[in-house]
Amino acid sequence: MRHHKLDTLYLMRLLVAIVRCGSFAAAAAQLGITPSKTSKDLRHLEQSLGSVLLSRTTRRVQLTDAGELAYRQADQMIALHEQLLDGLQRRRSALCGELRITAPDLWGEVVLTPVLLRFRADHPEVRIIADFSNTPADLLRDNLHVAFRSTELGTQPYLARPIAVDDLVLCASADYLDRHPPLSTPQDLHQHSLITRSQEYGRHERWPLLAQGREIPLEVAGELAFSSKKAIHQGMRQGLGIARLPRYLVAAELAEGVVREVLPDYRPKGAHFYALYTQRRAESALVGHFLDYVIEALTPS
Repeated sequence: MRHHKLDTLYLMRLLVAIVRCGSFAAAAAQLGITPSKTSKDLRHLEQSLGSVLLSRTTRRVQLTDAGELAYRQADQMIALHEQLLDGLQRRRSALCGELRITAPDLWGEVVLTPVLLRFRADHPEVRIIADFSNTPADLLRDNLHVAFRSTELGTQPYLARPIAVDDLVLCASADYLDRHPPLSTPQDLHQHSLITRSQEYGRHERWPLLAQGREIPLEVAGELAFSSKKAIHQGMRQGLGIARLPRYLVAAELAEGVVREVLPDYRPKGAHFYALYTQRRAESALVGHFLDYVIEALTPS
């Protein structure tokens, strides 16, 4: 028997990966090994423990009673190992290691990227892997440290830390506003060409506005509707109508005067951005310092 030569922590990670990913193939891809090695090493673990841990079916793997116990212990062992590494890292006082994060594509590209570049320059020992995508992420399955999202938590067992507010603005090109009647109330929007965010090929969208401490509901229909904020921005710049866009996307154009704010006394209700992470990651010095860095960078001075 040669299975004693295999690293115990590796075998624990292997079991946890198979359970969380739901298949040998997905676990193999996450760990960077072949499916055949995944199956072989899992058999080694079962032989060393003298118990069958997984019930293999054609559709999905399931834990046996012994597997449930082994899985819980393996998860705790991995957590203790990471806590040990974090403790040693804190003692060295230098931040190092790897950060794997995900964020919505446009916000990640425009807002978060400059912060990541500065953080990397300040901490050259930290490796950063960032995926900018609107695809739902699973922190455990995808082995992520932090997911930046503008959604509620729902039932997922994550911790949430407020990061920033997505400040929205109603705006149009100076050329469009010079060619059309001025606006004084939200109802005037219905007399203008609007560019909205399409969902499932629809052109109607809710634009709730805030004024004098109260929320004003408003539903609008766009003459143009795009699923992409970049496309909405392009249509607005070409003078095709009024749009609701993140302020970070039009800040430079507002400063130049080529784009103007519409109904400045009525502020579009924005979404809150959160950093989502697991309890285990919350104990990481690197993750904690990184989130502090992001919040400080995005907090208006």
